[in-house]
Amino acid sequence: MNDSLSSLKSSEPSTERPRKVMPTWVIPAAIALGFALLFLLLFRDRLLPATEVRVAVVLSIPAPKSELDALQNNETSANDSKSWQAAMAFQASGWVEPEPLPIKATALTPGVVESVHVLEGEAVTKGQLLATLIRDDTELALKAATSALATKQAALSAQKQVIAAAVAQRQAQAALLDEAADRLKRIENLPSGALSETELTTIRSASQKAIAAQQAAAAEVMRASAQLEVIKSEIAMAQVAVDTAKLAHERTEIRSPIEGRILSLRAVPGQKKMLNMDEEDSATIASLYQPDKLQVRVDVPLADAAGLQIGQLARIKCNLLPDTTFRGVVTRINGEADISRNTLQAKVSIEKPSELLRPEMLCRVEFLQSHRKPKSGSMEASDTTGSLVTWAPSKALQGNSAWICDPQSKRIERRAIEASSTTREGHTLIRSGLKPGEWVVISPAADLKEGQRVNPQLIKP
Repeated sequence: MNDSLSSLKSSEPSTERPRKVMPTWVIPAAIALGFALLFLLLFRDRLLPATEVRVAVVLSIPAPKSELDALQNNETSANDSKSWQAAMAFQASGWVEPEPLPIKATALTPGVVESVHVLEGEAVTKGQLLATLIRDDTELALKAATSALATKQAALSAQKQVIAAAVAQRQAQAALLDEAADRLKRIENLPSGALSETELTTIRSASQKAIAAQQAAAAEVMRASAQLEVIKSEIAMAQVAVDTAKLAHERTEIRSPIEGRILSLRAVPGQKKMLNMDEEDSATIASLYQPDKLQVRVDVPLADAAGLQIGQLARIKCNLLPDTTFRGVVTRINGEADISRNTLQAKVSIEKPSELLRPEMLCRVEFLQSHRKPKSGSMEASDTTGSLVTWAPSKALQGNSAWICDPQSKRIERRAIEASSTTREGHTLIRSGLKPGEWVVISPAADLKEGQRVNPQLIKP
């Protein structure tokens, strides 16, 4: 029975599948494939061919001061044209006045006005005669001072003659002294008893007198020389008196200190003008101003004064010229408010005022929400270093952008720039966006892509 059962089991087909054995080459192949994929991932850029491009260096060169100022002025004008379109912050009323202050023509010598040669509102040139004082007394004072000077000069000439005579007398006395000394010497060498005591005493006395006379002549020369110096000092004082009288005589003609317009007259014929008086205009002939230098005196309400700043732009309108809008800039803010009117006063300079504007005309000032930047900061630090400006090849610019190449990674990127209209020798002035020493792609192809690897060929300037 058992044999039959075992024979039946052995006769049944086996249902178990044979085990598959992995080939031994699979694992090394997978490792090699992994290393190949990693190598391809890391070095695929070097394996693929790079696009060849020509690059040039961004230059930074010194600019002449005149050229740099012109560039900054052009940029300031462009920025200002945008700033004037800013919204209005607040507005206030004001009055036109001279900037910074009116200028007075003053009589610097006291006198009585003889004639006035100009009228209010009249345009005058620098040095033009405005008024004349009565000149009779100053003419007499000048003549007297001139005569006194001539007298002193004549005394100087006479004193020089006195000195010449004193010098001649001193020379004569010196000769007599030499003669007396020689005679005394010869007598003293004679043997004893050759001359009597009376003769010896007379000779010795004559020698002493010659010495005294010579000393007196020398003293006279010194006294005459000292007197000459005194006369010279008197002549200098007389010359000062002449200059003073001449200056006072010239000051009787009061002339305009500037080229401008008469704001107001403070003199009429027959009026007395005096310096060092308590009255403010006791010596003033006229007040003047320059028509091209005007400002607006604005009373800003304290509710709006918080938005008032130095350098703030403003638009100015006047009923005299209703269709004209003037540009202005806040130049000063008073240090004290007006408690009675509850306002703070500010000064707004008018740019290019009209010839029709006159002081004390009423204006309306609109203060804008923008400010004027100083000229020194108009160009960016990347554009200038001191007096350096940045230039890039014009062929590298594509409107407001350029392709920049990194020398290390040799990849390119597109960067926005701001170029000016100034060109020189194939280069364009760059205001912002590029730095000196960077590489820019010249005549870039249209199929360049951001981050693309390239083969740069540097072109030296």
